Amino acid sequence: MNSISINQDNELIIAIRLNNESASFEELFNKYRPLVNKATQRYHFRFLENEDLVQEARIVCYQASLAYDTTGNVSFGKFFQQSLFNRYCSLLRKESAKKRLGDRYAESFEYLFETQGDSFTKDNFFSPNSLGILITKEMVLSITENMSEFEYTIFNLLAFEHYTPERICLDLNLPRTKVNRAMSRCRTKMVNCFGNKK
Repeated sequence: MNSISINQDNELIIAIRLNNESASFEELFNKYRPLVNKATQRYHFRFLENEDLVQEARIVCYQASLAYDTTGNVSFGKFFQQSLFNRYCSLLRKESAKKRLGDRYAESFEYLFETQGDSFTKDNFFSPNSLGILITKEMVLSITENMSEFEYTIFNLLAFEHYTPERICLDLNLPRTKVNRAMSRCRTKMVNCFGNKK
């Protein structure tokens, strides 16, 4: 990459950091949109749509623009690419774990009915055993299906990336009240989901 392109990237990144320039972010993201398109075609997801992957790429691009060392030897393009590939690999691992969990749940469910028949009740779901834990994990994963894109982003950062609310506010440049409201909605949906399974 030539020095003019690197300087342009650095100018956009500085504008994003100092002034939270959404126009600068859009310009930076659109510049690397072909890289995003290539990455979404490279990985094969079963549960995520292309739209979801692009949204993930936007989050990664924003985080990369905050973390990138403008004085280093690595170009922003390479830094963003590696960050994006890491994120997609992480999503693939979680997707594979979700699929395995669903398969194990189905097998366990079938086994319970074979061995316990009519004596099995929904109350058994919440017994302190491995099946109860499996089903609880499956329920937590299923909650995301009812979340808005923004709620999913907040939930994902909290649950899977282990971000604190403070870090989410800082990284996404959001007021704490907005993050708190999203967290509250996620919590309500979790309570409703668990309540409906009884």
